[in-house]
Amino acid sequence: MPFDNLGQELRLQALEKVSRVIDLLSSKERWCKGALKTADGRMCILGAVREADAELLLYAPILRAIREVTGYGYRQIEQFNDGWVATHPLVLAVLEQTRQNLGAGLIGVTPAAPPPAARLGIGARLRRWLGG
Repeated sequence: MPFDNLGQELRLQALEKVSRVIDLLSSKERWCKGALKTADGRMCILGAVREADAELLLYAPILRAIREVTGYGYRQIEQFNDGWVATHPLVLAVLEQTRQNLGAGLIGVTPAAPPPAARLGIGARLRRWLGG
């Protein structure tokens, strides 16, 4: 069948991308809250995922890993990243869990659009957060 290897290829691509995201956020000085990317180059999880051009592949696997690591199901990566519970070590633990899940084949990788709110620009999310 022509699509038999598609799942494996997507999984390998997702593994490469999550490794890139981990690299982008490898030190505390490279991670931030409240912004996709700061002027000095720090990024939140979603900012790093976008920098790695991996949003369609990694959005759902990262949400699953957040739930597994924290015990709480967030609807958006940004909610976790910007929440009071998120620390740099916890962010790295989530990304490492994502990599382990992908490597073990525990997550079926299917490129899909992220939730509608995740597609909003930062200004739209800020207006929504402020209630306007």
